[in-house]
Amino acid sequence: MEPLRFEDWDVDLTQQRAQHHSGFSLQVDGDPRDPSGVVPSGAPEHLSVVDQALLLRQGMAVLAAAAGPAGRSGPRIKSRSQQRAEAQAKLFAEREDKPERPRLSLKKTTG
Repeated sequence: MEPLRFEDWDVDLTQQRAQHHSGFSLQVDGDPRDPSGVVPSGAPEHLSVVDQALLLRQGMAVLAAAAGPAGRSGPRIKSRSQQRAEAQAKLFAEREDKPERPRLSLKKTTG
């Protein structure tokens, strides 16, 4: 069996996923530099627990590096739960049947 190369990763930032050549993969929820959740999967049976931990650590480093520096000005990656909540709020705000409510104005009225 060929020795494990910890640096061989394929990264897909749109899916927030990193796939190692051994079959081990990571999926993150939220910002790859500071994820709110990490789901490792596909660890081959011949990998030791230590190798799995090293792959997890290296995969997270690769994802964070691919996402760019922490101070970048690009768009922030949102978690799936944040995306769902925003979509529901948008649907609620754009409803046709929402009731008309009185509006509060801080303008001074003359008269």
